[in-house]
Amino acid sequence: MKKILAILLASVMILAAFAGCKGNETPAPAPEASTAPETSTAPEASTAPEASTEPEAEEPAAEKVLHIYLSDDVPMLNGHDSVEGTLNTPHSYCSAPLYKKVPSDSLRGWDYIGVCASEMPIQIDDYNWQIKIREEACWQNGDPINADTFMYSFRMLLDPILANQMANFLADYQITILNAPEYMLQGDANTVAWEDVGIKKIDDYTIQITTVGLNTAEQVASNFLDRSVYPVYEPLYEQGMNAERTETTYGTTLDMWMGAGAYYFDQWEYDNIHVYKKNPDFWQADLYHYDQVEVRIVPEMNARVELFEQGLLDSFTPDANTIDAYIDDPRVATYMDLTVYHIDVNCKNPNNPISGNVNYRKALYHAIDREVVAEDLFGHMEPTGTYISWAAGQQGGDGTRYRETQYGLATTALVESWGPYGYNPELALEYFNKACEEEGVGKDEVIKILFTCEDTSPAYAAMGEFFQQEWPKIFEGRVEVEIVTYAGMSATAFKKTGDDKWDLSPNDWTSGTTRTYPHACFMYYLESYGSHPNNYFDKEFEAKFAELDEMKNSGADYEEILKKTQELEEHYLDVVIHIPIVQDVAYDIFNDKLILPVDEYVPSFGWGTEFGDFAE
Repeated sequence: MKKILAILLASVMILAAFAGCKGNETPAPAPEASTAPETSTAPEASTAPEASTEPEAEEPAAEKVLHIYLSDDVPMLNGHDSVEGTLNTPHSYCSAPLYKKVPSDSLRGWDYIGVCASEMPIQIDDYNWQIKIREEACWQNGDPINADTFMYSFRMLLDPILANQMANFLADYQITILNAPEYMLQGDANTVAWEDVGIKKIDDYTIQITTVGLNTAEQVASNFLDRSVYPVYEPLYEQGMNAERTETTYGTTLDMWMGAGAYYFDQWEYDNIHVYKKNPDFWQADLYHYDQVEVRIVPEMNARVELFEQGLLDSFTPDANTIDAYIDDPRVATYMDLTVYHIDVNCKNPNNPISGNVNYRKALYHAIDREVVAEDLFGHMEPTGTYISWAAGQQGGDGTRYRETQYGLATTALVESWGPYGYNPELALEYFNKACEEEGVGKDEVIKILFTCEDTSPAYAAMGEFFQQEWPKIFEGRVEVEIVTYAGMSATAFKKTGDDKWDLSPNDWTSGTTRTYPHACFMYYLESYGSHPNNYFDKEFEAKFAELDEMKNSGADYEEILKKTQELEEHYLDVVIHIPIVQDVAYDIFNDKLILPVDEYVPSFGWGTEFGDFAE
């Protein structure tokens, strides 16, 4: 695999002292940028009058405005029940979690800090941890944030009747909280009481977390980073609750949401723009240097390029159709990401007679020329026939990734034994014929495959067109690919419209936990994951995953975990729960004046743009 070196502007950022919260005051408007031209104040030598002793009035400092973009708007601001990653942006600026990652002084890493928490988790015994809430923490309307805030927020997130899609991010993500998975999955059975869940109020500013496994303070803190576990404002959450308590309108509008972060969510024009204005009363306001953040909603890449070239965006990520214009630009920063682009396979389409057959899935796996897809369709990315990302598994401390260990290399060798990155047209046809025979599909029948993707995903659409051309050749005219595009919804939402609407769906689900525990990339494909993007489940795979999670929670030897991870990935390849295609290689380009707080891309942290600044 190619080694890709990261290139980036370097800068220094000083983390300043904390400021206090001032209650109900509204934010003062930021000063307008001066439009007056600069003029010389030096008098001519021969005619200069006597110098004035009055101090000159200072020009107001130019307002620092960060311009960034999202490809899609957020569906709502309630992080409890939306799987869309776009929520990370407004929450990172306008909300306040228990803990957050900030750039380290080394400029090459990150440190945990408490935001609503006053310090790192305090270990009481092997399984109990106390989290102290800082007493100055408050909502942006001045209402206090305390232990009751988090008890309510976490109870609602795990509520079995609300059945929130993101509940597992609290219950069983970086740590497993005692009885939390059982509580959230019970529906209306009432077999597990809330009082039995390992989340307790100790006093007005202390909560206690009881875990199933042995964990470190860093692992406990890391369970409270995701926007799904940010606090919610109880009065509005309850105001939006329906009579059956099955859903709430919390976060559907700015009037039905409350922030607590470094910026006020000042303006939300749906599908157009977000405006965040700095909150000077935030207790850690000195960590943030922009006066305002403007987030444009820009689905089209050509529009992003135009905005960037006009100076109306401070960063953007080129796609396959635009990267060639920037590939040699010194402003471009490159790194391997956790993402492995893949294809979800529908195993329940009533109109596709072989959709549930494992040999059919194997046929599709071997029918993909990943080198063409990665280089030509996705644009200078890396092909892969394995599921676990090149960036995953960095527990050892020496920078070795899972794919570079003997276990990852063994699985890679297995894939290469079939063909380059698993591509083998002859083997694909063999599996296809076997699947047709097993399912009674006649040799004169043509299988129609519905390839679905969002209408703003050009790389996905190009991949569908590539399959339209290649697969009829590989499968001797017995396969026909139809591209079905949709708009205004996520892939997950589209699939819920019916099993007969799709056969293949390109996707890119990732988990930050994978950086330490590589097997975590499979968590979204468990039957127990409420928003799973697939509809095929394998009991043996689920048991192997559960065994690895137990090893993680019990502090098992990391080498043994990696060995078991190899077994899990190879089992996954054997049943083809979904089809890996491309290892993401990110190319980011930044405004020259934007000072980033790290001098290279930091795994599990990124560029730290949130904490950046502008050169004077």
